[in-house]
Amino acid sequence: MNLHLLRIFAAVVEQKSFSKAAEVQGVSQPAVSKAVRELEDQLQVVLLERGGRSFRPSEAGQMLYKYARGIFAMERAAIEAVQAYSELDRGSLVIGASTTIAAYWLPRHIAEFANQHPGINLRLLSGNTRQVAQWLLDCDIDVALVEGTIDDERLEIRPWRHERMLIVAAANTFPAGRKQRATDLAMQRWLMREPGSGSRSVTETELARLGIAPGRTLEAGSNEIIVQMAAAGLGIGLVPEVAAADAIALGRVQSVELVEGEINRELFRLRLPRRPISQSALAFEAMIV
Repeated sequence: MNLHLLRIFAAVVEQKSFSKAAEVQGVSQPAVSKAVRELEDQLQVVLLERGGRSFRPSEAGQMLYKYARGIFAMERAAIEAVQAYSELDRGSLVIGASTTIAAYWLPRHIAEFANQHPGINLRLLSGNTRQVAQWLLDCDIDVALVEGTIDDERLEIRPWRHERMLIVAAANTFPAGRKQRATDLAMQRWLMREPGSGSRSVTETELARLGIAPGRTLEAGSNEIIVQMAAAGLGIGLVPEVAAADAIALGRVQSVELVEGEINRELFRLRLPRRPISQSALAFEAMIV
C-alpha cells in the first residue's frame, strides 16, 4: 500500500473536505481527488461514498482510516526512537496531564527541567484522564500523568503519587470542628466533574463506598469551578486538597470532615509499552519521582 496515498486519504477523512485536505497536505485539490481514486483502485474497494458535492467514508473506508491512524502513530514512534539517541541539548518534550496535575503538581518540575535543559522545547497539554490516554495512544505526547485509572490493555499504568481529597462546602454550611456522617450528606446537591475525568471517577467510587446515592448533581468542567460553585452555595463537591487550599485559607469554603475518615486517591503515570521512550521523557520522569 502506498503510504503517500493513505496519508492523503486520512487527511480527507479528518478534514471532511478535499480542498482542506489539499491545504493540509500542500498539494492541489485535483491531486487529492486523484490520490483517493488511485488508492481505491489499488484496494479494489470504494472508500468514500459520494453524493453530489458531499461524501462520507464507506464501511471499508472507516476501517482503513482506523488502521491509518495506527500506522502513522507507529511512524511517529519510529522517528522518536531514532531521535532518542541524541543528547538532551536539543529536541522537544510534550507532556500530557490531567487538569489538576497540570495546574498544581507539574509547574515547578517543568521549570526545573527547563532550567537544566534549555535546548529542549517543552509543551504541556491539559485535559481529562480519557483525553490524555488517547493523546498517548496517538503518540501526540511523550509523558502522560493522569488522575484516574484507564481500562485499556494497550496502556501500562504505574502508580505515581497519592493525593488527599476534600469535601468542600460554602463557609459556615456545617458546624466548625464537627465531623459529618457520610450518609447525612446524601441530600446535598453534589458538584461533579464531567465524565472521563479522574476526579469524577474517584468521586463516584468514594460515594458508592460511603453509601451515598446523590439525589441531585450539578456538573462542572474543572475542580476550580467546583470550588467556586461550592463557595456560592450551589452544593458540595469532592476535590483535590491542592485545588481548594486557597479558597479554604480565604474563608470562602470549608472542608467537611467525615466520621468515616480521610479520602485519598492515587495519581498514575501511563506508558505505551510498544513505544520507545525518548531520552528527554526518561529524564523528566526521573525528575518527578
